[in-house]
Amino acid sequence: MIDLEKKLKDQIKVIADNYLGGDLDYKILLTLLFYKVLSDKWLTKVEEHLEEFTKIQAYILANYEYYVLYDEREQKLLTWHEAVKERDTISTIINNLSRIFRLNPEFDRMEVLASNLKAFTAPEYIERLNGIINGLNTIDFSKISPKTLNSLFMWILSNYVPEEKSTAGKAEEFRVTPPELGMLLVRLLGIEQNSSVLDPALGSGSFLVYAYRYAEEKYEEPQIMLYGQEIRESIAAIAKINLILNDIKNYQIFVGDSLSNPQFGNLEIDYALTDPRWNQEYPVEDLKSDPEVKGIYTTYATDGFPPKNSMDWGWIQLLLYFSKKKAGIVIDNGALFRGKREKSIRKEIVEKDLIEAIVQLPPKIFDKSERTGVIIVFNKNKPEERKRKVLFINAINEFEKHPEVPAMNRLGEENIEKIVNTYREFKEIEEFSRVVSLEEIANNDYNLNVTLYVMPIKEKEEIDLEKELIDLIECEKEREEIILKITEVTKNIVSTLKGG
Repeated sequence: MIDLEKKLKDQIKVIADNYLGGDLDYKILLTLLFYKVLSDKWLTKVEEHLEEFTKIQAYILANYEYYVLYDEREQKLLTWHEAVKERDTISTIINNLSRIFRLNPEFDRMEVLASNLKAFTAPEYIERLNGIINGLNTIDFSKISPKTLNSLFMWILSNYVPEEKSTAGKAEEFRVTPPELGMLLVRLLGIEQNSSVLDPALGSGSFLVYAYRYAEEKYEEPQIMLYGQEIRESIAAIAKINLILNDIKNYQIFVGDSLSNPQFGNLEIDYALTDPRWNQEYPVEDLKSDPEVKGIYTTYATDGFPPKNSMDWGWIQLLLYFSKKKAGIVIDNGALFRGKREKSIRKEIVEKDLIEAIVQLPPKIFDKSERTGVIIVFNKNKPEERKRKVLFINAINEFEKHPEVPAMNRLGEENIEKIVNTYREFKEIEEFSRVVSLEEIANNDYNLNVTLYVMPIKEKEEIDLEKELIDLIECEKEREEIILKITEVTKNIVSTLKGG
């Protein structure tokens, strides 16, 4: 039997590779996929009631049990299956989606997805859009589980979200966090029943999904409330698609800049977690004018406004300000040891004994480069035995080769288990983890670089002496060629000067 998840990915890959490109991107694919899934699952609800009720009664019951895809006032079916019967399928899909978004309060502010789709009704896009529609039309999503849909959703993001640059061209606007990293973070936080979770840099919403999945595994009927805020309306709508496909109901998504306009300010938040854009440039001066906003950046550090070229410690303070229990962040390794303003903020947060653990992550789990990140876990209610101590975990060697992407790594289940168990037991393992006092950190000038405290065994590498010798000879040849060129240029310059 062919693996269902693999079959789905193969089918979507054919569609995406043939018809996506340029502005016709992953958001269009996910919008159409969402509509097809919604329609398939709604019709399954209808079929369950047809033996006992009339069609119209079954439609109304499906509306009540799932989402509204039958417009009672206009007595009109708004499903995918009705739209593809129309001659102008694309316009019908856009109109149906717009109506569905208005009829369902849960789909508030998702109208932007229909607007995005409307931008591609010009003749040069029609054939490609029809190709996506026809491809999706061959897939029945009615029996596909939320877990499989989540895997498919994340796979689409991982493979088809382009690397977007900030206006300064220094950092990406949207990075897809590896699923395993989200799973690790929520397990480190240990989210409890009857609690609330916030991600203020929401992106695709994956961290909220993993928080819910963790609670679902731990408790038979999870009772947690999810909150998220995303600065871009279209990405916030994509995050909602993620939550809906995962059959998650208890959430609230805000649109806006969390750093300057946190719309979750009056809510009770137990846990906060995020993977923000690293080293984000930001007009920090704008945060100083509003007294309420200013309080976020002056509560845990006397003057906690970060440098304008990196908001890493700004995001950290935001998490600390709004979480009652624990917070966790995936952030650039440099945040642990950079100096000047970041150091002064870091020093005060260390001295307030808010950092519980720091995990050095392995390379090539975000992309094929050697850049590495870290997870920092904050705890406002440290148990007595952990006070004035920080657990450093160097997981740089805790990875397995990625099964789908050559030259990349990923955190395997065994790697995650080892990290989580070490954190929960707060234990020392030679060359892997170490409990360090705040006094020692102070003596190291508040440098939190994990390798300063825990250095793992270096991987043994077999040295190919012949290859090393050839490389050395090549380097020497290149060096000699460069010296000859410099000598020749210098002689020409001297000759010209003498001739002048």
